[in-house]
Amino acid sequence: MGLLRKFLVVIGVITAIPVLLAVFLVARTQYRLVKSTHTINNIPRHDPVFSSPAYQEHFGNRTWAKVESFACAIILNLAAVRAELLESDSAFAAEVFKIMWNARMNTQFNGPPSSQPPKVGDVSASDSIRAEVIEVSRTEMAMTITTVPNGFTGGLEVIDTIINRQNNVVGVRVKYLWHNDVVLPRKWYQYLSIWLQLTGRRLWLMKVLSGVAVRPENEGSGSKAEL
Repeated sequence: MGLLRKFLVVIGVITAIPVLLAVFLVARTQYRLVKSTHTINNIPRHDPVFSSPAYQEHFGNRTWAKVESFACAIILNLAAVRAELLESDSAFAAEVFKIMWNARMNTQFNGPPSSQPPKVGDVSASDSIRAEVIEVSRTEMAMTITTVPNGFTGGLEVIDTIINRQNNVVGVRVKYLWHNDVVLPRKWYQYLSIWLQLTGRRLWLMKVLSGVAVRPENEGSGSKAEL
């Protein structure tokens, strides 16, 4: 009986090691993501996104029961960005839009990366989610998000960029809004869904950090400077 107990303990320890390692790696990744990004939960109603043409055209014609939203951003020093991307606001924005769009396509259906920034009408679709670019300007890109099974367009995602030469920083921000027709009691998977959406955007912003950097060693080096 004693040998059986010892055997079960050993098996339990061996089984627990990879689980604990996986938990540690997830926790470490989350810590780095949180540390490297600025996040706001529940975008206030006075935010310009609610009065923007993209929002008004697709979501401003009705009263929604609830709007889930968040904004997350990265800020990095000018010295960390490739010089050719700082020649104009549009050059920097185009590179950011391309990186973010490629990250989305890779996440949704393992799509091949594009060498060109997205344009109005471009679509990234999987069996569950469809994203369509509806607006691209010099420093901002907007897209609608549709759940494919029921065809419900409830999401708006806006990416904007800024080059602040006075403070020697650049910034990239993502605003995500999801609209609901009814308010239902919160369940654990709804909290998980929001967390996954936020974590996904943080990961894509990390790709921007490495994609615009001067040198590979600058990967993941976010700045907490103020815009």
